[in-house]
Amino acid sequence: MIVKLSMKRLIGSVLFIYGILFSFTVKAQQNPKWNKYSVSKSVNTSGLNYKKLFRGKSKAALENNLADFYLYKNGVLVKPPKDTAHNFFTAGCICFKFDDTLLLNSGLGRSVGVGVGIKIYEGKFTSSLHGSANEKSAYKFKKTDSIYTRDINVQPETQSLKLLQKPSFSADETIIGEYTATYQRFYQRIKRKDESRKYTVRLIFKCKITNMDSMKSSTENSSK
Repeated sequence: MIVKLSMKRLIGSVLFIYGILFSFTVKAQQNPKWNKYSVSKSVNTSGLNYKKLFRGKSKAALENNLADFYLYKNGVLVKPPKDTAHNFFTAGCICFKFDDTLLLNSGLGRSVGVGVGIKIYEGKFTSSLHGSANEKSAYKFKKTDSIYTRDINVQPETQSLKLLQKPSFSADETIIGEYTATYQRFYQRIKRKDESRKYTVRLIFKCKITNMDSMKSSTENSSK
């Protein structure tokens, strides 16, 4: 049962993070917070083993696109439903390369409704939390706000990124690392009540780069 639930959750995660990618790249961040990332051999991804989660050789493509997603809501660890063996969510992870910039994204699907986007550029990184509400909820930044939105991008108060090695920005490279951030408080409307939300995320990831430069070149050539 855990295997089936994990696979379903991962598929939902992959679909959800494409929405994060769109939001993170298309919607410009206002005054993003940039920090230097560190490089350390202490990053441990031994637990990121798709064979422990999924059966069948057809799932081998997921081997380099996995993340352990630890989520804390208002200081309390959020555990996966019906999975007492883990304190983290098994999530998909995608990473795109645009020129000299990497965009890394991971999310938990609409059942949880949150994901993170990380942008890496010239030895520094910035990030944000993305929330996507269902038909019964909505978001706002301040309790006094009267306007709600279905999606929200929240800036970090603190953030850190540790990579196993410095990215070479080459095609098919696999980025391995650990990311931790605590984000600004916001509010989510549920059952006509505004509930406070303050998230902390710890992400241990192994993510293979997809090169988007060729796609960008094709788009530029077709527009000429």
